[in-house]
Parts: sequence; C-alpha cells; structure tokens
Amino acid sequence: MIPDFSIKSKPSNKKAKWLFAVSLIASFLIFAISSILPKYQGLVSLLALSLLVLAMTVYTKYVTPVFYYDITTDSEGTPLFIVRQLIGKRETTLCRIGLAEIIKVEREDRSARRSHKTPADFMKYSYLPTLDPDVIYRLSSTSRYEKSEILVEISDEMASLIRKYAVMARQEFPDVE
Repeated sequence: MIPDFSIKSKPSNKKAKWLFAVSLIASFLIFAISSILPKYQGLVSLLALSLLVLAMTVYTKYVTPVFYYDITTDSEGTPLFIVRQLIGKRETTLCRIGLAEIIKVEREDRSARRSHKTPADFMKYSYLPTLDPDVIYRLSSTSRYEKSEILVEISDEMASLIRKYAVMARQEFPDVE
C-alpha cells in the first residue's frame, strides 16, 4: 500500500528574485534615460523593453509559482505522481503519470544537468521552482503514449521514496509498459 502525501517545493536560492529586481529597476532607469536622450531613443527604449520582458518572464516562471509534488491514487487505485502549480489562487495540474511508468530516478548536479542530452524520442518537462538549482532529479518515464524526462527539485528522501513506490507499483500493476 502506497500512502498519499504532498510536498511543497521551495526555491533553493534567490537568483530569480535578484534577477527580477535588477532587471526591473534597470528597465525603469533605462526608460527614464531614453526620454532625455537626443538620439537613439528607440534603441535605448528597446533595450529597456527587453529588460522589462526578462523581468516579467522570471517573475511568472520562478518568483510567483509554488510547486507541489504529490503521490496519490486515482479512483481505480492506480498510484500516481502529480506535479501541481499554484499561482495566486489558481491551481494547475502540470503532470500526472503513473508511478509504474517511472523507470529511472537520477540525481544530477548542475554540470551533469547541463551536459545531459535528452534522447530524441523523449519529451522533456521542467518543474523547477529555482533558477539554476544546484541539484535536481530527472525522472524518466515510459508509457504507451509517450516517453518523457521530468525535472523536479526534491530531497534525496523523496527521490528514494519515488524509486521504492515505482517498483511497488510495477509489481502491483505488471501490465503497465
């Protein structure tokens, strides 16, 4: 029997908050400077706009979302790994795979993550609350619909539980590919 539980993932560094703040302040300063320049106002304003877009992208991808990693069972008793994202009051399910479909759980540091090449027939999904984290886990899953690699930021204990529960789920549901 696989117990249900949920873990709230927290960012492991503050790089995203700093990048957001610096790019937002720089954007406003450059907009102000562009208004008093006699020449090249358009190019300087374009630079400011680019920094503003960077700030908003970092804010929506790393600062505001809260990720939850869940182990639960569906109505048919199939154990599932679910990734949810909470932004404000809106909750969205981003990933829902059967634990029996997880074939590998690998720990990767920053250099291993950058050097890793996702196979051509695999989809890659990144559910990381941190901008450039030190350590992540790569969950490889295979189902009849797709092959995927899922990047999550979990503890070593959670990773070992996922490995253990994936083996238990494959034994309980041997017909899952």
